[in-house]
Parts: sequence; structure tokens; C-alpha cells
Amino acid sequence: MIEPGTMQGRAEVADHYNELDRVYREVWGDHVHHGFWVTGRESSGDAVVALSDLVGDRLAPQPGQHLCDIGCGYGATAEHFAKRFGVEVTGFTLSAEQHGFAAARPGPLTFNLHDWLTNTCDDGAFDRAYAIESTEHMADTRAMRYGVFTFSRP
Repeated sequence: MIEPGTMQGRAEVADHYNELDRVYREVWGDHVHHGFWVTGRESSGDAVVALSDLVGDRLAPQPGQHLCDIGCGYGATAEHFAKRFGVEVTGFTLSAEQHGFAAARPGPLTFNLHDWLTNTCDDGAFDRAYAIESTEHMADTRAMRYGVFTFSRP
């Protein structure tokens, strides 16, 4: 798990993504994360979807389950999972710019402009949760690692 050397506050993280929004969209498109290259010949667009698919395969969600996307960015991975697996996805982002794109996506998707670490979701609200390149912005990843947040329904 990537952990920050120097912690930034919520406002600094939001400002970073809001200010670099155009650059990130030009580089990564709808996904705000790196890619997974198998052959080295994939386009960056194909590689970011391949990384999402790798995460999705490891999550192994079942149709009808409810996933949580921690640091959802533009919501592209959430939408991809909703279509691919037949699941509902709730996402969290600190960036108003990213939230605007995510909230416009169709499907069984909900996006929150809110810090995941201070969410008000009930324990057991999600069947699975994932974070792709967002934990480096979290002050208390220990809480996630040691089970303070419960992702599975009883």
C-alpha cells in the first residue's frame, strides 16, 4: 500500500486534482489511474481499463452487490464495474471537478463529494470496496488495514 511521506489535508488534495483536472484528463482520459501493460504495446486507454479489470477480477463481485469506490475520480471505473458485473457502485471523491464528471454518469451509481475517511455509511453497507491510487492521500490508512471499516455484509 502506498503511504504518504508528508500528509496533505483534504483541501490540498482537492485543490491538486481540481487544478490539474485538464492535464489528468488529457493523460489518462476518464480513468484517473495508471495502467496495466501486459505486452507493452497497449495504448494508455487500453492499459487503464486492463488495470481496472485486474482489480475487478480480484474483487469478484456478484450481480446485485454494492461496491464502494474509494477515490472514484471521474467515475469511469465505477461505471465500468456496474456494466461488467451488474453491480451498484457508490464512489467518494474530494475533487469538485471530478465529482461533476462522475455525477453525470448513468446507471446504478452514486457519487459523493466527501472524504471517505469521514463517511457516514453504515458498517456492512458495501459488499466490496476498492481504492485505485487514492490511499496515498489518506492520513489514516491504518484504519482500513486493521478493519475499522467493515466492507462485507453479514
